[in-house]
Amino acid sequence: MIKRALAIAVLIQLLPKCAYSDGRINVRFDFNRTNVEGVYNTVDLGWQGFEVEVEKEFTTSKVVLSGFSLGVRREAFYGFTGFGTSKDVRRWDEGTYLTFRVFRNVDLSDKKWSVGPSLALFYGVPGTTLDRSIGGTRGDAGYDYTHVFPMRNADVPELVAEKALIVRNSALFYPEASFSIRRRLARGGVVFDWLVGVRVIGFGVVDSNSQGDSYREKKMFIPSIGMRVGFRIF
Repeated sequence: MIKRALAIAVLIQLLPKCAYSDGRINVRFDFNRTNVEGVYNTVDLGWQGFEVEVEKEFTTSKVVLSGFSLGVRREAFYGFTGFGTSKDVRRWDEGTYLTFRVFRNVDLSDKKWSVGPSLALFYGVPGTTLDRSIGGTRGDAGYDYTHVFPMRNADVPELVAEKALIVRNSALFYPEASFSIRRRLARGGVVFDWLVGVRVIGFGVVDSNSQGDSYREKKMFIPSIGMRVGFRIF
């Protein structure tokens, strides 16, 4: 946690102290999919995300940054009873993240088009969409199953843990690197971003059958595509 706090502090110190140009409220939606391979089964994970953020873009792009944003992310939540069987379950805490993003834009044509990379950090409680078990019967080998789950690597505040009835070490902290193509309309009053990115999330993989159990950890690079729409508010 100390290393993460220092990294965030360094990023904040890189933000220029001079005047800003555009302040926007952005809405993003995206689609994410990956396959986590176990010994006996491959678990397919696919989910959608929705974000709302406030973005500040600097008057002139600096050497490192063009701006930053803070926001809240909510991912589509599916309640699973196990082995792929779903039921209607809704929790306010699961699949909810706080987000921090820094970006660099390069103008292409009369400032109407720009491209550039961004780095985002996510902190929150993953939903059971990322926690899945599948199994099957394989002749003489009997029944086997593979269970995958996100490696929760951060704590939640004690008050949140009490309200949500979860343990404190239930949070997930992970990065996303992305690349966007931005189109400005109405003199920058409205912007559209087309996004491609990669999320880096660690998973635990448990395989089990009548012969025994095995466990390993895998770091997954998960592709993501989406779109962001922004409206200037100050």
